[in-house]
Parts: sequence; structure tokens; C-alpha cells
Amino acid sequence: MRRDFTIGRPFRRFRPTSYMLETVFKDRINDSRYQKSYRTVYICNNPGTFTNLFDTSKPSVTLKAGDTAIYLPGVEWTPAQRARKPYQVLVPSLYRPNLFPTLTKFLDPLRPDLQYQPGSRDFLMFRLAETHLIAAEALLKSGKPADALPFINAVRRRAAFAGKETAMEITAGQLTMDFIMEERERELQGEMFRWFDLKRWGVLVERVKRHNPDAQAIVAGKHELRPIPQDQIDRTAGGISSFPQNPGY
Repeated sequence: MRRDFTIGRPFRRFRPTSYMLETVFKDRINDSRYQKSYRTVYICNNPGTFTNLFDTSKPSVTLKAGDTAIYLPGVEWTPAQRARKPYQVLVPSLYRPNLFPTLTKFLDPLRPDLQYQPGSRDFLMFRLAETHLIAAEALLKSGKPADALPFINAVRRRAAFAGKETAMEITAGQLTMDFIMEERERELQGEMFRWFDLKRWGVLVERVKRHNPDAQAIVAGKHELRPIPQDQIDRTAGGISSFPQNPGY
């Protein structure tokens, strides 16, 4: 593959944690959101024979334009299973910082050419599904799980594969704050809500330590507040003595 604006021309991508892929998106039979959120197939746009492969189950691949170049099944395949395919297969055990399932939500295929950097897609600010999830959380915390249920099931039915709507519904007994935490992650991943959610739930440090190996060694209580930009402090009458920086920064 070579960089191509039709698949987003990204220099950076959101990388999901193992917790996101293996726990939050564990159900891929009934719930369509993993399939609709991540790119699973790359079509060859750089024909040729290649030997420097991340999928070492085969010595080389020879591809024509339009062939499948890379496939991400989302589950492990044995080397023998991968070797039978004429393309590279990226399985979870091969994920690393530059190889992982790509969240497609913000990729922009509408750039006029490869060198054009600004995007044209709208940024998601408010969605009906989030309104349902807020209502469900508020009612659950008010001790009304039965009243909360229709709101969360409305989101889950919409996210179901065709014919799986009933299987996606949960009961009042299954509706817990842990479930809502994961449901918001399934629905709102990449939309810049997570830090605010974890902070307001009071579980930021705990959950980052548990689920984010890249940040678990450095996350601390100070990260429940963001650093104040220095230029804002400098422009305040009295400077830092009247408008001090947040603790720890």
C-alpha cells in the first residue's frame, strides 16, 4: 500500500487499546459497530511483488491493482491459515504502534489531491445516540433502571446487524454503570468524550492504569485537570500569583 487520499491520507490515526478491541467490542455477532468503525480490508494501490512482510507466514506476495492487499480478521489465525491467502493477514498478535485496526470515523476521502492537508468532514458535536445514553445514565443514577432501559436499548437496536435487534437488547438487571461506560465507548469512540467521562465518573486514574498500557505508568491525579495555557496566565492581571497553574504542572 502507498499513502492515498481515497483512504484518508492519514499521517496519524487513532489506535484502539486491546481493552477496546477485546472487551468493549467482544460481541461482533450481534453488534455491527466494530465492523462499521474499523477498516478491515485494504485494496492494492501499489502493484508488484513484495518480500518485506509483517505477515511472515509467506515469503512474498504478488498483487495487482484492485487485489486485496491486507485483511484484518479481528481474531487470531494460525500461520497455516494465513499462508493460504495471497495477501497479508494482520492478526491481533501482530498489532504494534504502526500496525493496528484503523478507526474510519474521521478519515476524509474527499481531499482534492494527496498533498492537500485540511479535511472537509464535519466534527461530531452532538448526536441523538449520545442524548439517549445521557438519559439512560441519569435515570440509572436516579435509581430508575427500568426507565433507563428504553433509552439504551434504542441505541443498541440501531447498532444491531439486521435481524439481531432483539439479541442486542439488555435487561434492567444488566444495566450497570460499568455497562454504560462500555456502551459510551462503543458508541462515541474517538469523539473526544472519554477523558471528560472518566473524570466526571471519578475513575480516570483507575481505568487508565487498568486498560491503557501506554499511559498506565505516568497517569496521576493531576491529570484530572488540564494544564492552563501559559499565555492565559500571562495575560491575567497579577499573572501567576492571581491565576495560578493547576497543581502538578
